Amino acid sequence: MIGYNLKMMLRKMVKEPLFTAITILGLVIGITSFLILFIHVSNEKSFDKHFTDHKSIYRVNSVPGGRDNAEWARSLGIVHTASAEIPEVELATQFSHCDEGTIKIGETAISQKNIMSVDEAFFEMFDVRMLVGDLSEILKPNTVFVSEDFAKRYYGNLNPIGQSIKIEALQYARDLGDYEIRGVVKNTHPKTHFRYELLLSQKGALQERYTALTNMKIQWTYNYFKLKKGADPKLVADKVAAFFDNSSLKKVRGPQDYHFSLLPLDDIHLKSDYRFELRESSSKINIGLFILISFVILTISLLNFINLSIAKLIKRSKELGLKKSVGANKRQLLSQVLAEVFMVCLLAIALSLVTIEILQPLINRLFDIDFAVYFTEPVVYLTIVGVLAICLTLTAFFVSVFLLARNSAVSILAGQNNFSGSFMLKSLLIGQVVIVIVLISGTFLVNKQIRFVLDRPLGFDKENVVVLHLKDLSKDPVVFARELEKETSVESVGMTAQHLGYPAQGLPLDGLGLEGTAEFVFANYDYLKTMKIKLIHNWMKPGADTVRGMVINNHLYKRLMERHGSMEALETYGDSEPLQPGEERITFIGVAEDFNYSSARESIGDFAFWLDEGGNRARFTHVRINNLHAGMEAIKRVWNEYYPKQELDYFFIDERIAQQYKSETILSRILFAFSLIGILICIIGISALALFISQQRTKEIGIRKVNGAKVSEIMALLNRDFVRWVVVSFIIATPVAWYAMSKWLENFAYKTELSWWIFALAGLLALGIALLTVSWQSWRTATRNPVEALRYE
Repeated sequence: MIGYNLKMMLRKMVKEPLFTAITILGLVIGITSFLILFIHVSNEKSFDKHFTDHKSIYRVNSVPGGRDNAEWARSLGIVHTASAEIPEVELATQFSHCDEGTIKIGETAISQKNIMSVDEAFFEMFDVRMLVGDLSEILKPNTVFVSEDFAKRYYGNLNPIGQSIKIEALQYARDLGDYEIRGVVKNTHPKTHFRYELLLSQKGALQERYTALTNMKIQWTYNYFKLKKGADPKLVADKVAAFFDNSSLKKVRGPQDYHFSLLPLDDIHLKSDYRFELRESSSKINIGLFILISFVILTISLLNFINLSIAKLIKRSKELGLKKSVGANKRQLLSQVLAEVFMVCLLAIALSLVTIEILQPLINRLFDIDFAVYFTEPVVYLTIVGVLAICLTLTAFFVSVFLLARNSAVSILAGQNNFSGSFMLKSLLIGQVVIVIVLISGTFLVNKQIRFVLDRPLGFDKENVVVLHLKDLSKDPVVFARELEKETSVESVGMTAQHLGYPAQGLPLDGLGLEGTAEFVFANYDYLKTMKIKLIHNWMKPGADTVRGMVINNHLYKRLMERHGSMEALETYGDSEPLQPGEERITFIGVAEDFNYSSARESIGDFAFWLDEGGNRARFTHVRINNLHAGMEAIKRVWNEYYPKQELDYFFIDERIAQQYKSETILSRILFAFSLIGILICIIGISALALFISQQRTKEIGIRKVNGAKVSEIMALLNRDFVRWVVVSFIIATPVAWYAMSKWLENFAYKTELSWWIFALAGLLALGIALLTVSWQSWRTATRNPVEALRYE
């Protein structure tokens, strides 16, 4: 019997290849889309969960007063000292991270990423596994542990133990000398919020720096606590604050108040978007949207599959009625239908898994995400079970309640059953169109916001500026800059210690009579010219060989004038403040127009440039060119002459600024792609429903045509209900879309308007899609020969 039913099912599928293909295609699209998004979300949410005690580990954040909108992942060195006095802390580690430094292996200089200086507790807290060597040797001065990838890259099959690596430059330290390799550790787990290839000892060349951190208000290190079971993280944060308040560090020049908090390790990747994050984190709202979109697409697909299945069952209702009339019971008929649905679902699931594997490289390139399929993840099996359960349950419900229970064998055979007015099918269509309208309007809004942010005046000119990353400052960078300026394709050359968007340093404002901390960057005067940052006030001495002093932004200038009334009063106040060791008086030489140093997610705050011509300002040399091709050729030529042994490391500032909105760009691409998928599935669903209704009204249409009805009148008759349903969908979708978009826009300090045309255009597109789809089916039905519909009457 099973073999017979399988044979009959295959024969029916072959007999109607187009309908079968459309049914399977809609389900494949939905399952594939859901798994792609949900597997990505599952991967993102599983970050750091592999650590043994991940639920007990917290990162300590210390934010100076007045910097509530500029939180850092780094924290004060005194935090580690405080951990020894807090009984709730079971284990504490303090480490630094250099995103990119310079090392030497033999005579070869190498630009090396992900260098960390760690202590022994780091190995225990983050389950660092040793392949070769002894972890305790991290306590020895100038020792280094390398990752297995690093060892294979530079030493091949040789044992690197005992070899030396020269550390030439870290982020804030240079010429640390030779470090001896004492071990090889496993690579960083791919789902970890940090990466490392070199693990340096904090003893030796770095020891003095770490020792001094306890007495400095510098956020240079990362501090992590492992708390004892049942410990309250807020209480621990309060104890860190109390320790700071009772220490001599509080009285040192700088912010007098700090806000301390403990962020769970599990939340760092998804919920932390602080400055100096160890690794690019994912936006929480995007993850939430991805989850929502994945379920929306899967829901549309499943409901659409049921819709198509219903249409097919109605078409086969006489077959089921005939079997019922000759003795088949309800259970047998239901089993036959569910077996067919089960086989189609299995086929769709298998095709979906194959499709995901094929699409994996394309997804990573298109969406710029790190997408990988782990078939051992529970989400894959739960999806398969969920899809089968939903499809079988809804099909069984329809067959049992609507097709067999309410209709006798005679009524089914006579074709007296009519489902065209079914509330369930109308609700299904309305739900599909609501989702499509929300997706379309969301896509429009995201693209509008990104264009608004990228096109709004930033206070400087970002076009045609190349940033060169200088790692070797042993040569005079000013000479290099002057050589570049001789090129006709180069307009100007400026230098900074940080580029736009790179986390700036903190300048305490208490010495100027204000609370809080301003951001400041080391630069030279030519940098202002290169970036075309305009000066509102210019107090620089004309003809001076070297420009030295501070240029503040207009935001800070207004605050200072509200406090002091004039620059003379400000200077008098500043001169009366005692200087701490190593400090010097601030000389104000100008006021710049406000500009966005960071992204448009943050409002403009207090900012200053400390101008001088020192070599440390040349770390990021900015070059404005007037011709892209000729300018880059000139830069490469001068670079190779001046730095023959260094590889040119550069980027364009406009591209780096666009990179700040990577999460929004990815969201835009995903919304666009999945809006198209939603539209495609909706078209399939509307087509199925139009086919279903037209089949139910075939004889009615035949009678109308015999009585003289025109094709246009019949098409209008069939289309009228669909237009009404789209209008209802628009009314439901508009407030939903408006609320969702308003919440998303709250992430930006500068945001576009929620224009009415976004919703109107989305509604018109949905209406157009529905009318085009229905009109095609209506036209086919209206142009049929009425004799075909009435021949059996």
